[in-house]
Amino acid sequence: MKKLERLRREALESCKFRGHKMALFIHKYQHCWFSKCQCCGKEVTVVDNPQPNGIEIGGEAVALNCTGGDS
Repeated sequence: MKKLERLRREALESCKFRGHKMALFIHKYQHCWFSKCQCCGKEVTVVDNPQPNGIEIGGEAVALNCTGGDS
């Protein structure tokens, strides 16, 4: 499995654990992909070649629970 595919799967698993329903990933920059929750709009970003002090998976969707169903 390629690194990018592994990172995307890990990101989606984390988002699903938080209750998010993520859209398909969109290629934003050369090594950067992102997806947005269809309910609350929180995003996850995947970087397959981060800077030395950067991270591979980040964003509100992996850190916070979905609030879309509460409204």
